[in-house]
Amino acid sequence: MRQLQFVVIVLVALHFSLAQAVAADAPPASFSVGKEYFDQGKFEEAYSELHKAFLQDPGNPQLNFQLGRAAFETGRFEEAVMAYERILIADPNAARVKLELARAHLQLGSREVARQYFKEVLATNPPEQVWKNIEKFLAAIEASEKKHFVNGTFTLGHAWDDNARSAPVSSQISAGLFEFQLTGPSATPQSDQINNATLVLNHIYKNEEYPFIWKSAATSYNALYQSLYDLDVNYLGLATGPVFQKDNYIWDVQALGSSIDVEHDRYQSSFGAASSLTYFFSKKIMGTVSIKAEEKNNYVDPERDAFNFMISAGPVMVIDLNRLSLLFIKEKENADNEINSYDRFGWKLRYDRSLPYEFAVFAGLGYTMTDYDAPIPLFSLSRNDEVQELSAGISRLLWQDPAKNQALIMQLGHTYTNSDSNIDLYTYRKNVTELNLTVSF
Repeated sequence: MRQLQFVVIVLVALHFSLAQAVAADAPPASFSVGKEYFDQGKFEEAYSELHKAFLQDPGNPQLNFQLGRAAFETGRFEEAVMAYERILIADPNAARVKLELARAHLQLGSREVARQYFKEVLATNPPEQVWKNIEKFLAAIEASEKKHFVNGTFTLGHAWDDNARSAPVSSQISAGLFEFQLTGPSATPQSDQINNATLVLNHIYKNEEYPFIWKSAATSYNALYQSLYDLDVNYLGLATGPVFQKDNYIWDVQALGSSIDVEHDRYQSSFGAASSLTYFFSKKIMGTVSIKAEEKNNYVDPERDAFNFMISAGPVMVIDLNRLSLLFIKEKENADNEINSYDRFGWKLRYDRSLPYEFAVFAGLGYTMTDYDAPIPLFSLSRNDEVQELSAGISRLLWQDPAKNQALIMQLGHTYTNSDSNIDLYTYRKNVTELNLTVSF
């Protein structure tokens, strides 16, 4: 009888021991709820439930893995790292865990640690899609550590200008009580065709130890006239300075220099400084403000040597496929001879619209009013000009390689210029049609 009682006690004890063991191995109910939330994309709810489950069973590797994923998706990258490392303590060869751990370290900025884990996963010969994704991560790490970047654009253009010299509407010019007849090449409008080339090269130096990047830019523009060779222009501009960039603004400060040759003879050079700020109020609205100051040296006419100050500002709105920009410009130039000094105010309005099949259209309006400081002796008047511009065009993206930031774009545009002045000599009309082919690299 005593032996039977002993057997019954042992069986009951084993029953309770096995029940407790099974209960210990079974994950908490909040674990299943958390997984369901995660599969539904409700990451905050998933993290909350999985964290509750973790407090009840902190050593469960499956629970830690799901907790790490939920922590990652909710931006808790340090908690994700701790969850994955708890799994690796028990299983140092868990390749999937190392992959997730590498992603978490990458988000924390620990690129070298992330690189090491990615390489350890590659060494396990993972499936094709996995190693392709890892290669992309490694390429991104290499790019983020790169310090020197070079990009630019090269444009070839051909233009038709029906008044290349901006000749006045009438060759009969009034000067007070007198009138005189213009003679020479600028007396009447002359049309010509122009071949032009523009090269813009940008160099960016990025060092994470500094709160800014350093940007340098070189611009070369050459325009060759088919008949009016004396209008040939060669321009070279250089700019360099720091660029401060945050999530909601971009601010740059630059030193400037430029040189202009006309018909291969030195015409003008300048040096100065500029600064611009672009502020993003939202994804759809931003504003820009720019200031530039330059000292100009004119080699043909020293009386045109001048100090120029210009400020511009305006909003830009982007709504779906539409872009609308408005820019106000105020300019003051103080020349050695007051006849060439002026105050200028203007504005430019432009609308861009993206179309199907990689097409885009644009249209623009512009107005400029210029008041000169001193009277011109011949006319006994201080010159006052008003210039209106109307432009429109269409462009098409012909080819693009987003991975290498390369593209080929063709653009056809037309600009009509109407200049009215209180001095007949500066009243003219002009039509320019231009076809451009631009490659970016």
